[in-house]
Amino acid sequence: MPRIIGVFGGTFDPVHNGHVLTISELLEKLPFEKILVIPNLQPPHRESSQVSYKHRYEMASMAFKDIPKTIVDNRESLRDGPSYAIETVKEIMSEEEGVRVVMIVGSDSFVDIHSWYKWQDLINLVDFVIMKRPDLPLSKNKKAKDLVSVKGFKKDLFEDSKLNIFEIEVTPFKISSSSIREKIVKGKKIDHLVNTLVKEYIKKHGLYGAESFT
Repeated sequence: MPRIIGVFGGTFDPVHNGHVLTISELLEKLPFEKILVIPNLQPPHRESSQVSYKHRYEMASMAFKDIPKTIVDNRESLRDGPSYAIETVKEIMSEEEGVRVVMIVGSDSFVDIHSWYKWQDLINLVDFVIMKRPDLPLSKNKKAKDLVSVKGFKKDLFEDSKLNIFEIEVTPFKISSSSIREKIVKGKKIDHLVNTLVKEYIKKHGLYGAESFT
């Protein structure tokens, strides 16, 4: 069995319990040596983040600090320009000899895989695990669905050298960073949505219009 490193990128604006619980679940299902949680400096497919990279990195570090085998990685803050996944993957593979990299994405991201920078090169370098989202199935984009190479999940997916793109069932969490930001602006409670340390950090630094925040 090769060494398996997961890459879980995102804006984490802010990081929430759905992110953490999903990664915890994947660690139970798949033989990861570790998962790198990588906040984007400049996401290429989304609008700019609402708060600075420093704040998003600090919040992610707080949220994942007690989750084993996870490392919050700041490498994308060290590069200028958009945070392209293929550049991140190549860096990791050059640092970790003989490693197998697995990109962890939601189906909402993978449906747009054909718009990713050098996407064909990327899928020829790494495996993809796609977390199913009932509200946005891959079937909405046949070209993305056709890229799925493994139809049934099994634990020995990484036993041979063939790269895999597969979907996996995870517990659905109806949480989004945008809905959390809206709640903060309206002064509503977010205790059940984010880590307590993250909540206190948001409040302390007045993030997302947190003046009326409780």
